[in-house]
Amino acid sequence: MKNLLFLFLLVACSNTLPPKPRHNLVLIQGIHVDGTVWNDLKANLNKENFNIIDLGRLGRDSEEAASLKNIATLSCKELPPKTTLIGHSYGGAIANQISGICPEKINRIIYVAAIVPLKGEKPFDRMNKTDQRNYSKVVTFGRFKIIPKDALTYFKGTDPKVNIEGQLPALHSEWISLISENIDYDEEKFKSLPKTYFYTKNDPILSLTTQFQFTSRTNIKDVKGIEAGHFPMLSNPQALAQEIVMAMAKD
Repeated sequence: MKNLLFLFLLVACSNTLPPKPRHNLVLIQGIHVDGTVWNDLKANLNKENFNIIDLGRLGRDSEEAASLKNIATLSCKELPPKTTLIGHSYGGAIANQISGICPEKINRIIYVAAIVPLKGEKPFDRMNKTDQRNYSKVVTFGRFKIIPKDALTYFKGTDPKVNIEGQLPALHSEWISLISENIDYDEEKFKSLPKTYFYTKNDPILSLTTQFQFTSRTNIKDVKGIEAGHFPMLSNPQALAQEIVMAMAKD
């Protein structure tokens, strides 16, 4: 009888336990693409465990020259408390600038094949000459904007593992102003933020040398590699999702 009573109480308690809180993931893609680039990744993340917010192209498609600080300010308004920022490529620069405006909202920054400019630097300052040449092959630099070439050229030149026979994300031009603005944040607050870096092993426009330089000088210890080119959310979304889940388990 006592065993039956204990079992009843155990079941009753388990039914009244509060649900586990979901992690807030804020997705920030790099330049030239929109939020659809994350679709396959989202499909591989359990929505019961993650509250996923896609910032899309917030502040990037203005009629006047876009501002990195304005993008970060607008983004901060969309961030819930205890947010993990996932910044891909140029999204790493946006994430760092966000940390200069609303660091109190950020739990962790996860960089995905991302640039990680430090305070006072411009976003592309640390890309080596080979990276810059390979990037120049897939875009055209206009007077005011950087214009991506056709989708086939662009994705073949940035991630050889992307299925170019499938439906590719739309491409967008970007204001040159986005790569000419200096990053600004509180260095002590930025240093205290937990950081993870997922480097891509077959990346033509952000070489391993460049990516490892970012992790070294930012003292990021949580570093993992993904078999992909510059767009792992397209070419290897399962692996990227798995690494995100493992990183979030540490929080």
